[in-house]
Amino acid sequence: MKSSISDKYKNKIIEYVIPISLSIVIATILMLPEFVKHVGIFGNDTIFQLSRFYDASKQIQNHNFSYFQMNYGMGQTGRIINAIYGPFFAYLMGCLLFFAGSWFRYEIILTYVLFIIGGVGFYHLSRKVKVSRAIACITTTLFLTSGYIFYWIYSNNGNCLGSVFIPYVIIQAINLINNYKKSFNWVLLGFTVAIVAQVHMLSTVMSILLLIPCFIYGLVLSSNKKKMWIDVIKAGLLCILLTANVWGAFIVVYGSNKISSPLDFSPVLTTLNLTTPSNVTMWMSITEGVLLLFCIQLIYVLFNFKSSKINTFLTIEGFVFLVLSSNLFPWKFVQDHFYVIASYFQFPNRLTAIAYPLIFVAVGITLTRLTTDHGKEIGRLASILVLIITLFNIKGDLNQASKSVAISEQNVDQVTKLRMPDLDVFIGSNPPGNPDYFALQRKMNSWKVEKFVATHLNYRKGFSKEVISGGRLKVSWNSKENIKTSLPIVMYHQSQLELNGREIAPKLNTIGMPIVKSKQGQNTAILSFKTPTWFTILLYISIGWVMMLIYGVFKLVKIAKK
Repeated sequence: MKSSISDKYKNKIIEYVIPISLSIVIATILMLPEFVKHVGIFGNDTIFQLSRFYDASKQIQNHNFSYFQMNYGMGQTGRIINAIYGPFFAYLMGCLLFFAGSWFRYEIILTYVLFIIGGVGFYHLSRKVKVSRAIACITTTLFLTSGYIFYWIYSNNGNCLGSVFIPYVIIQAINLINNYKKSFNWVLLGFTVAIVAQVHMLSTVMSILLLIPCFIYGLVLSSNKKKMWIDVIKAGLLCILLTANVWGAFIVVYGSNKISSPLDFSPVLTTLNLTTPSNVTMWMSITEGVLLLFCIQLIYVLFNFKSSKINTFLTIEGFVFLVLSSNLFPWKFVQDHFYVIASYFQFPNRLTAIAYPLIFVAVGITLTRLTTDHGKEIGRLASILVLIITLFNIKGDLNQASKSVAISEQNVDQVTKLRMPDLDVFIGSNPPGNPDYFALQRKMNSWKVEKFVATHLNYRKGFSKEVISGGRLKVSWNSKENIKTSLPIVMYHQSQLELNGREIAPKLNTIGMPIVKSKQGQNTAILSFKTPTWFTILLYISIGWVMMLIYGVFKLVKIAKK
């Protein structure tokens, strides 16, 4: 009896050791150029992401919290970012940064963390659908070296953060489909989507898009449709409760401010190019090997659609999202009639974050079925062919990483600052210029907002800034005469400004920068944010479940030690 229990726990440990080890190996290989040259890669979103994590870290370090107003990061301008962009994840990353020691080490550690989360999730997804360990390792490697997972190393794109959690969402999607066999756990469903929402909001929307077809199919198969409906509603309510801080912040910010949108890109120009294969599978490109693998998978399913419901459904859903993400879909028509998509959805290729893991796990099922139905030799041959495609993936990714390092190392100043133990140096010299989440006073194109930020808000000289108690930001400057002065901070409807000891309601420029009347001599302005009481209650509710989660982890560790 004791032996069987011991074997059971040993197998569980192995099921975690394998994907963790594999993820570490793959991440190490792909980061070899960074290790060799000791150069951190800074992509399009590096400054934006690092600046918001830096703000969270400094709040923790100084025990001076401001949930909405960012006083340390984002150029110390009082902007609102983290409150509506992965709030709890930002604080978690802030904790990690606190112990990292330098931006270069932080980038390396964070990459390992993301690869491990993604690798463990996809491996367990593969094992859930009865894929063998060997095949699960191959498809997990495919997942880690394709799409937005590898793209994190190259760009630090926010969509990458949400992508690592998509395998966990697919696990819940399969539970929905298999509800006719065993009722799905509505707590786990609500909890999983809530975690994604605390990381990346757009990934949450995509997760829901992924889950809806699975729910409908599971409902068709279910013999107790009423119970399934009730369980899904309970999962939805639980998710709403666990993300009270997220949707509450959106109401606070968007309910009383005209918020600027992210940069608008033409969807037509940012689709996945399925007609011209490339040497890497990421962003807008796909390799010939992966494209061929997808075609073979589709052909297999079309001729064997009755052999596995899960394989057929995941393949079809994966291909639907693949086509939606690509230049095969009429995005020109969508852009002409629904221009808002250009501002908020931005890149159709984002949908590969759903398409790739769906098709890759379906490939794993197919390889397993080939072994079962046609013998070990056929299964082994097919697995070797997929392994070869995977190796070419790694080669292409490694070449791309080498190019990125070569480009980055040309900027000696930035490379040096990323290595410094003083984190303030890199952040202080790189205020983010993105146009997201400003409180506009009139309608303005996001590209013009970005230009306005660069010319009017960032790199303003003659002002000193200091974070003071209560999450407030103090701005000081010296004026030679009584003149109007535009302060290098921004305000929202809930912001409060105190000028030289007196609260004022200043005139704001286009992006919300206050224009005040300076007196001759020394001037001081203090910026603060008045958080609604009802939101504070929602925030405490959200913090409560996080504390329960941390307590649960400590209990599990304690039990494991015993």
